[in-house]
Amino acid sequence: MIHIPYHTPGGKLKAAAALVMITLAVVAVVDLSGFLTPYSLKTGDLLFRHLPLRPASPDIAVIAIEQPDIDFFRDRGLGWPWPRELYAPLVDFCRRAGTRAVIFDLLFTESSIYGREDDEKFAQAMRAAGNVILPFFLSQGSREPHPGTATILQQHSLPINGAPPGFGKEYQAILPPIPPLLAAARGLGNVEGSPDPDGVFRRLPPAVPFQDRWLPLLAFAAFQLFHQPGPWEFQAGALVQGSFRVPLDREGQVLLKFRGPSRSHRRYSAANVIQSEVRCLHGQAPIYPLADFTGAWVLVGATAPGLLDLKPSPLAPVYAGVELHATLLDNLLQGDFLTPVPRWLTWLWTFALTLSVTVMVLFARRLVVILSALVLLVLLHIGATAALFMQGWLLAPVLPAAGLGLAFVLTAAFSYATEGRQKQAIRSMFSRYMSEDVINHLLRHPEKVRLGGERRRLTVFFSDLANFTTLSESLPPEMVVNLLNDYLSEMTDIILQEQGTVDKFEGDAIMAFWGAPLPLDNHAVRACRAALRQQEALAKLNQRFQEKGWPLLQCRIGLHTGEAVVGNLGSQKRFDYTIIGDTVNLASRLEGLNKFYGTEILVSYSTAQECQGVIEFLELDWVVVKGRATLLAVFQPLGRHGELMSARMNARMAFAAGLRYYRRGEFDLAWQSFQEALQHWPDHGPSSVFSQRCRDLLAQGLPDGWDAVFRPDKK
Repeated sequence: MIHIPYHTPGGKLKAAAALVMITLAVVAVVDLSGFLTPYSLKTGDLLFRHLPLRPASPDIAVIAIEQPDIDFFRDRGLGWPWPRELYAPLVDFCRRAGTRAVIFDLLFTESSIYGREDDEKFAQAMRAAGNVILPFFLSQGSREPHPGTATILQQHSLPINGAPPGFGKEYQAILPPIPPLLAAARGLGNVEGSPDPDGVFRRLPPAVPFQDRWLPLLAFAAFQLFHQPGPWEFQAGALVQGSFRVPLDREGQVLLKFRGPSRSHRRYSAANVIQSEVRCLHGQAPIYPLADFTGAWVLVGATAPGLLDLKPSPLAPVYAGVELHATLLDNLLQGDFLTPVPRWLTWLWTFALTLSVTVMVLFARRLVVILSALVLLVLLHIGATAALFMQGWLLAPVLPAAGLGLAFVLTAAFSYATEGRQKQAIRSMFSRYMSEDVINHLLRHPEKVRLGGERRRLTVFFSDLANFTTLSESLPPEMVVNLLNDYLSEMTDIILQEQGTVDKFEGDAIMAFWGAPLPLDNHAVRACRAALRQQEALAKLNQRFQEKGWPLLQCRIGLHTGEAVVGNLGSQKRFDYTIIGDTVNLASRLEGLNKFYGTEILVSYSTAQECQGVIEFLELDWVVVKGRATLLAVFQPLGRHGELMSARMNARMAFAAGLRYYRRGEFDLAWQSFQEALQHWPDHGPSSVFSQRCRDLLAQGLPDGWDAVFRPDKK
């Protein structure tokens, strides 16, 4: 504690100066450690989601290879990858319409499996068009040098002068298109890019160094070739040509100024574009008017989930890679960029907020004035950040907010000396349903505790013992109590170890949640991990029960991730820290759905999506649960990533194939796939359930209005 006679105005000013210096020093250390980086990225994403965005350029069109396009040609005997000659009519139609450029976000680094003629037909169409840009891939791993590397560097690199920014990557090799396509392309562009540390794509480098040359990104290659030709120059924080300026960050990348969620740019079906050209050749009207493509910059890319070119963006967890290039091209064509606010200006704003809140807390006498001033400063910070963003400037809001929050906390603690009572209240409030580690974290950061309710994204957990009511009626009360205490203690310990919050016990049922009162970036992962660990622990617990002659238990678990209201809810005299909302109800319904599939754990699509790469899942079904009208995709967690046994992996593949046949109404093929899954995993409940469904549908015929959606008639 700082000992300053702060009861006088002079003493308070000295205390304010000391507290501001301490606050800024702490924030600087935290900032340099990288701790604030993920929060800065996420709060920047909120600006894209909640502020008006400039409309997408009407001059850009995306020809997307979606799942219906793949299905359309598969039904005609052409599987994926498509023959190259299929791209020829697409290019021909664009040439017929008079497009400005055709930019492929599809790699053609291997010869066609359909032979040399197939590649040549595509190359002929490209030569005739004369405006096709193809991608290449830069590899950071060592490879055999491509024989055409020198020619590629000579013909397709950019002349850029000036001192470059600090690029963090060093590339070792280039993977260009195959020679026939390389020779026919008007230009080439790089498609290698990396997300931010949290896995989200927010920026792209317009050009990267390779063997003392500068190679353009795909969209930038088309832009400089057909719109802004000539030499470029690196200047302070920008890539410049004459009066045209492309702002860069410290790593030489452009902050993408997104125009909206996926499909913000005009999108067209690849299959329909190909058919349009075929119709034109036969004197028929095309599906798409030629005028839609006249003068347009056309990007061709894959958007089907199975083609693995979907990336998370600030606006959506699923965003097509081709749309990232479309966004960069849009920014370039409109000359509308997002420029990072200089660091010195960010720190100046942080100092102003920190000083203001410190002086206000020290000099104001009434709590309502202090809180009003804090709210005013927060709103001022949010307003300034939003106003700058709408003018094309990105002020990372977390650093000033951290200074504001820390200054308020330090000054309040210094002025009112309430730290002891505050800790006692927090421990009393949360000790019943939170782990000691989480409580200690709250004690160190009391500003993270908010009284009352707030809306937050959480993962909710429900578990229940199958047939326990019937079981307990046949056992002595003492045995029921001992058995239940052993079970609940084991399960609760696992929840707390995974930093979950136990909401309540209802007999043999447990309700818990992750993501509050402390925010957890991986709350869905922790909840899934806890559910898997509980099933493993229950297996060992059942061995002990069997040795004692006690009955064996079967636990069913449901998990759902979504928004809920969380906080201290209840009356003025009695309240609990709990959650309410539809997310809670849906997690409960998922727990009950286990009985229909013979499963132990079921999770929703939102939970499975947040656990990608950490937990292995199997999609089971589409369900409309009782009391809801919206369709719900349910998934079965199979285990941690990299720990799945080969038999279960084979069963998962067979079940997935069976599910596709089932949803298409091909029940004989679906039954065979589910039977194959059972051969790999004999006691897999969902495979048995779907096998029986297929047998019933084959025997009874397809009911009217059948849509492959399961509608249970009970909870």
